[in-house]
Amino acid sequence: MATKPQMPRRLYLNRWNGRLSITVILATAISLLVLVSVGSVLGVGTWLASKNTLALMSANANQSTANMVDRIERHLLPAEDQARFIAERIDSGEFNPENRTSSSRLLTGSLAGMSQVESISYLTPGLVTFSAVRDGGGRIEMSEEDHAEDPKYHQYLASMPGEPHWVPPYWNERHEGTYFSRVHPVWRGDRFVGAAAATASVRELSAFLRKVGEGSPGTQFILYGRDRVLAHPLMAQGYPGLSLANPLPGLTGFRDRVLSAIWQQEDRHELVTELSRETSGHRVETDEEDYIFLYRQLHGYGPKPLIVGVWYHIEDVSAEVYRMIAALLAGVGALVLSIVAALILGRRIARPIVRFSAAAGQVRDLNINEIGDLPGSIVRELDQQAKSFNAMLRALRWFELYIPRKVVERLVKRGEIEDTTTTEREITVMFTDITGFSSVAENMSAPDVAALVNRHFEIVAGCIEAEDGTIDKFIGDSVMAFWGAPEAQPDAAERACRAALAITDGVRSENARRRTAGKVPLGIRIGIHSGSATVGNIGAPGRINYTIIGDTVNIGQRLEDLGRTLCPAGSEAVILMSGATAAELGPEFFPVPVGRYPVKGRSGEVDVFRIDG
Repeated sequence: MATKPQMPRRLYLNRWNGRLSITVILATAISLLVLVSVGSVLGVGTWLASKNTLALMSANANQSTANMVDRIERHLLPAEDQARFIAERIDSGEFNPENRTSSSRLLTGSLAGMSQVESISYLTPGLVTFSAVRDGGGRIEMSEEDHAEDPKYHQYLASMPGEPHWVPPYWNERHEGTYFSRVHPVWRGDRFVGAAAATASVRELSAFLRKVGEGSPGTQFILYGRDRVLAHPLMAQGYPGLSLANPLPGLTGFRDRVLSAIWQQEDRHELVTELSRETSGHRVETDEEDYIFLYRQLHGYGPKPLIVGVWYHIEDVSAEVYRMIAALLAGVGALVLSIVAALILGRRIARPIVRFSAAAGQVRDLNINEIGDLPGSIVRELDQQAKSFNAMLRALRWFELYIPRKVVERLVKRGEIEDTTTTEREITVMFTDITGFSSVAENMSAPDVAALVNRHFEIVAGCIEAEDGTIDKFIGDSVMAFWGAPEAQPDAAERACRAALAITDGVRSENARRRTAGKVPLGIRIGIHSGSATVGNIGAPGRINYTIIGDTVNIGQRLEDLGRTLCPAGSEAVILMSGATAAELGPEFFPVPVGRYPVKGRSGEVDVFRIDG
């Protein structure tokens, strides 16, 4: 199978030459550099910030739940300690319920320093309780109750564990509140000796939650199992609807509508932060608002675990996230500004180069007079470039005064210097000369002579260039021009004749102006000849001139000189041409034969024609 020919790498690259703007390249390069450097720093910083923020949020979540559990445990610890203390007194025999004075002193003394404990009791084997109870005013009272006829006590005694334990929350009709007690039984073998109990109030525990939650954005709670509320700030002053059958409010229908939705499955989402193994949490959307729940299970406080937790509105815990987002947006804003600044900087750096390129293009097109000086730059290399270019521009402006622009333009279009080697070409040459110049100029000052000649050359050169002729040189008050080189011009003779007629019209108009100003009018002789000539770079090394030489040039000059004898006296203009030139003219020209005349430097005679302008 034939393989596809591979394009040479150099040719492939050349396909892109000149297609990209330096402004685009610089702006893109600097922007990419800024994007990569600042963007990478921003990306790494954002990643680290997000990791740190999430880690901080996770640590705060774990710490807040751990602190809550620790506070609850420390809050209930005195009940456990006092129950154990009384049980130890019973077990050692120091506590004698028959001695009312000593037992009262022991129980009230144990209760006095424990504000979180509502009562301390001693249960006898006969189901009689002796209690030190805190009344509503903070005073401690002793009470004695006989439960021998209460089946619930018999049932409880029959199933009492041998280890210290917390009994489930219960409703106390006498005090109209819900309580839960730490019971520490005392057994001697299989014989029940008695039990000490320290009782905590649900209302007091809720007040404790409300107090520790002050100033915190979240709402703290304790659930008994998954469906009952053990403590909540709303229960600090009691909660309606509680009874013996219903000692704790149910989660469903609880006054805290957010807490009621903790276990809903709809619109439930996992948290993005990593929590510790002991801490659980999730996010719930309810009433078109987002809430976060954090909680831990606490065992050993009854047959059901306590769920200690807190819920937050999403706005309350998003400050760190918002700060991170704000920092990210600020970083993105800074990145965008940096890219914009990079684009502006790239354009400013490229602007002098673009101006230089445009000016160089004007130099290429030889529009020297249309080029302004390049401004300086704070960049050293660009400033030196501008200074060098401006110096070159001043030199070119001087060269333009001495080098025929048309010649240079056409040579530039031809290409390399090798393309302008000397060759034989068919051309038409023109010579012009002012008649009577010496007599007119002898009484004029040098500046006036220069002004006169320059004005005359302005007319002549304008007419020649209008017909795409090339002015070879100015010789005193004469002009030498040619057509047919460097570019071939099949109608070179006609162009030369049209230029000659335009020159005569220009001279007549200028003479009318001079007569009006009281000045002497000028006359002009023009000689035109067509033929073969040597065309190319003629001169010494380092100083050459693109010109034409040969017999054709000599004949053209002799025809102009012949006008001295053939020109009627007082004529403003005479145009003489050779028969070779007249033969190339179209029907719109009417050359008049003058005769055959010998010309200096050539044997034989030349047919001479005249065109009257």
